[in-house]
Amino acid sequence: MDSFYTIVVIAIILFACVAGISIVQKKEQAKTALRQKIAKYRYRANETANILDNFSGVPIGEEARTLLLLYIKLNLSAARKLAPSDKMLAKSLEDISLQLQTPQSSVDKQRLNIPKDSLQLNRLIKQLSKLGQYLLKFKAIKAMPAATVPPAINRIMLLISEAKICAYIQQGKKALTEHNYVDAQRNFQTAQQMLDKFTKKDARLTTLESELKELANLKPSEAVNKNLSIDGEEKNQEETDEDSIFGPKKKW
Repeated sequence: MDSFYTIVVIAIILFACVAGISIVQKKEQAKTALRQKIAKYRYRANETANILDNFSGVPIGEEARTLLLLYIKLNLSAARKLAPSDKMLAKSLEDISLQLQTPQSSVDKQRLNIPKDSLQLNRLIKQLSKLGQYLLKFKAIKAMPAATVPPAINRIMLLISEAKICAYIQQGKKALTEHNYVDAQRNFQTAQQMLDKFTKKDARLTTLESELKELANLKPSEAVNKNLSIDGEEKNQEETDEDSIFGPKKKW
């Protein structure tokens, strides 16, 4: 009889141990899930902050900057709800709120800096295209102001068109130096076709169109030496890889 009670006691103890371990494991799993959620929101906020910082020298417009700041704030707020005692989150959220009071940048009043190097110019076009795609996803987020997305993307698309027009003009001039007049004419025509798509042109596009028409009317030898408004624009900038602007993607 004593052995029976001993077995019962041991069974109860084993059951209690298993139940205790199970409870501890569930608590640890809940803590891990919470940490992962916080990490996800932090990552999104940091990724967007890096994008905003890397486009600090590009006139992407106040709308785009506002959207990026709002997305940062949205993710920091979500992380803060999960970790209300995190002082770093509280400070970051405070800083972003202050930036949102004056999201505009003096850079947005300047015109797009066009690199002379064709590889850098193509990289710039890819970066702007990727930024437009990044902003487009904000339309599906209810907490984001959907009405701000179209004008922000329109601004980015204008910069992309401007960069592409300049790229075709540069390629046309390069073809002239190589005495490849067919390619030069083809590039100039493509640039003009892109300009023709704009019903209203700002001062920048008007200048490009005027210079392009002048190039087309000049003799090849004269066109090669023709100075354009884009020729003196390149600044000394550290070359940035396209992927480094947006960073590696995580799968959550």
